Amino acid sequence: MCLNNILIDGSKEAKNILIFAHGAGAPMDSVFMSTIAKGMANKNLMIIRFEFNYMHKRREGIKTFPDNIHKLCIFYESFINKIKNMFPNKKIWLAGKSMGGRVSAIISKKINVSGVIIFGYPFHPIKRIDKLRLDCLQEAGPSILIIQGKRDKLGNYEEVQKYNLNKNNFVYWIDDGDHSFNTLKSSIKNSSDSVKEAYLKALNFIKY
Repeated sequence: MCLNNILIDGSKEAKNILIFAHGAGAPMDSVFMSTIAKGMANKNLMIIRFEFNYMHKRREGIKTFPDNIHKLCIFYESFINKIKNMFPNKKIWLAGKSMGGRVSAIISKKINVSGVIIFGYPFHPIKRIDKLRLDCLQEAGPSILIIQGKRDKLGNYEEVQKYNLNKNNFVYWIDDGDHSFNTLKSSIKNSSDSVKEAYLKALNFIKY
């Protein structure tokens, strides 16, 4: 695996590393991913963004769908292990946007990490509330913070309240937010404020 295709924010001297996985449709340098990464980066936290194989192919002009969840997990686990080998004395945290968050949650049951942050968990496909993705949120493992918009079409406030999640996992709600925390024109907070609220909450979750 080549580690050239990564983005790093924050200090390389930091004792904590947050590995940040993108979602299904947007790359590691999307506005959302970049805003979160740069907002969280500081002297105590280095953030590493990367891309799954299918997204790298898209950059080369090859139209392709995301790999299945099993292949994504294999790739991600290999990437995490390489980072651990490069930085053996640092704490490793995982984070992800949507699909990347789901993969992070699954991997956290197999590999030793300090915690997981998910920005918009895909509890189910759009309009398929019968097809839930709860297993990785119900199993024992490190604490998971899910930051979710109350209007998220992949799991809104009313739906998620009914789910039985592991006691170590927490959901923080962004008022009027959608899957990327965009708010309504009538909302008290604008979309930028909501994204900032999300990454500040994420920073508070990380124990330095």
